[in-house]
Amino acid sequence: MTALRHKLSSIRKRRKQVGVTLVELSVVLVIFGLLSWASFSAYETVAVQRERDRAMAAASEVQSNIRSFALRNGRLPCPDTSSDGNGLETLAGGVCDGATQLGWFPYLSLGMTLPNADLRARYAVFRAGTVDPLTDADLAISKERTSDQAGDLRNRDVSDLIVALNNAGRLSLDATHPYLTGDAGRAGAVNCTANRVTNVAYWIVLPLSDRDGDMSLLDVPHTKTNLCATSVATAISVNFDDVVIAEPPAQLAGWLRQTLPW
Repeated sequence: MTALRHKLSSIRKRRKQVGVTLVELSVVLVIFGLLSWASFSAYETVAVQRERDRAMAAASEVQSNIRSFALRNGRLPCPDTSSDGNGLETLAGGVCDGATQLGWFPYLSLGMTLPNADLRARYAVFRAGTVDPLTDADLAISKERTSDQAGDLRNRDVSDLIVALNNAGRLSLDATHPYLTGDAGRAGAVNCTANRVTNVAYWIVLPLSDRDGDMSLLDVPHTKTNLCATSVATAISVNFDDVVIAEPPAQLAGWLRQTLPW
């Protein structure tokens, strides 16, 4: 009887040990799964942030080159309206066509390297030309607006662009020129019809990944025919991950004025 009790006790101990081992194994598997998920999420977050940082750096470089171009030429670049972006301004007889406000950014015309097709920026420039140079607001045209004579060093220079920027800044908000909508936050909804926030001298949109799965790297509203762009303050999300840089006319005019050597 004693031997039988001892044997039964041993069996119970073994069963108990096996039970504890299975529980422990289950806990370990759950913890391992959680750690794996956390590691993947952290990796994905880091990868997205690196991609956005890369796009932000590229957008900042584009903005810097726009300003340098403006200082040299007394106008903003003309968009590249080729189908996939050949990197060149679309000019007719050396002049930007009056109807051209939207296209790709003309990297090569500004002495920059043309990126891969999926990394090229969309670009829009404000254009509201008039016959009277004192009210003209065509930012892509070099025009004498300050009565300097032909041959004068300041004829058709950046000071004339500043006049055009000031003229543009005085115009009412108009959806037929480049403008920004909200940021899905403090600036209101991202809605190009119901929430038009401000016109800008230009905007630049750099695409990231197709995170929303709509088969386009550019997020809505950044289509190839839309003059509307999301606010530069729009937080990154599944639906909005494009990088946007823009300058209102008054802001760009102020920067150019501070940079003038006189």
